[in-house]
Amino acid sequence: MKLHLDKSNHPNRIQSCTRSGAGFVIRIDDQPHTSSLIITPDRIIDWKVNNLSEIRSEDFRRIADINPEVVILGTGPVQEFPGPKVYLPLIEAGIGLEVMDTQAACRTYSILLSDDRIIAAALIL
Repeated sequence: MKLHLDKSNHPNRIQSCTRSGAGFVIRIDDQPHTSSLIITPDRIIDWKVNNLSEIRSEDFRRIADINPEVVILGTGPVQEFPGPKVYLPLIEAGIGLEVMDTQAACRTYSILLSDDRIIAAALIL
């Protein structure tokens, strides 16, 4: 397999996602982030969520208002699925939801960002 260096200049590009104690450190445009966040190609929003049980439908309503093609939910070190009532705002808006552990979510966000997709990632750190 041939690998290529990503030299893209997309804003809000995730450079790394590493484990740190019980959580993660994500580097976005050379800035470390250690608390949960919602990231899109043009914004980073603090997200006051520490685990899956704290996610509310209002969180997904705010993301739906951004109107991404797809939302990637990073649920921490282990993939966990929210109940459908929680992500109902995405269903009603016709926005897809992909759920994975946070490190996989960071990788997926970066791949879709490099394809110039309109995406949002909600990452539990």
